Amino acid sequence: MTILKSFPYMFGNLRWEDVSEAEDRQKVVLLLPLGSTEAHGPHAPLSTDTTISMEVCLMSAEKLTGRSYRAFVLPPLAYAVTECASQFPGTISISPEVDTRLISDICLSLVGGGFKNICIFNSHFEPVHVQCIYEATDRVKEASGVDIAFTDITRKKYSSRLVDVFQMGESHADRYETSLVMAIDPSLIDEERRRTLPRLPVNLVEKLFEQGLSKFKEFGMPEAYCGDPASASVEEGQMILERLSDFVLEDVEGLISGTGAQIHRGLYGRQKREEGQ
Repeated sequence: MTILKSFPYMFGNLRWEDVSEAEDRQKVVLLLPLGSTEAHGPHAPLSTDTTISMEVCLMSAEKLTGRSYRAFVLPPLAYAVTECASQFPGTISISPEVDTRLISDICLSLVGGGFKNICIFNSHFEPVHVQCIYEATDRVKEASGVDIAFTDITRKKYSSRLVDVFQMGESHADRYETSLVMAIDPSLIDEERRRTLPRLPVNLVEKLFEQGLSKFKEFGMPEAYCGDPASASVEEGQMILERLSDFVLEDVEGLISGTGAQIHRGLYGRQKREEGQ
């Protein structure tokens, strides 16, 4: 989405008078993009996760506005628990306590200001981080009674509708993430490097949950990527963006209608691997 197109959907571009009426705030939908700053192979930027979440939220805000909602995208959170990539320069990791507190404090501050329709979208799938998001939404519910929607695409409900490589667990600087960044801003990708990268079949779910490993180099990812980024394409990235933004719409509409408050944690949001949602 271009800067001009994104401008009207950016919460940070509003003036306080734009949402001064309590009735207005109750009708507003706020989308919170979560990402990270971490190594994403030799071809993709440290900002990969944040870039993806921001674009998905902007697309979702535009679609929601087309459905007569008043939707805005909050400034993104670009820091998270990123221990898996901690061996690579440029990676910035925060503690789980800070991760949880940042998300919950932001949401509680908004709720205290009269904003009750908040949806989180995350593109950083380190399990501890995903667990932090759920813990943050639980804290908000306990403290305020308000439900926060979280579009967790590691839930089977959504992951089963994504491309095969995501379902295979090859989802770090792979074809999936690289295609998304290429569709958003191809200048962020080092095309010369991307085209020459060999396929690296690493199932992150297996490494994390069955083998109990915690670092990319232990996984057999010496350059902080897995899968086949050389096969990424703008066309696939555009298709995935459309699908992801539709997932956000589902969760927002469920939140507002009161039918989507109870969220079953996806695989990465649980402490151990289980079969189910």
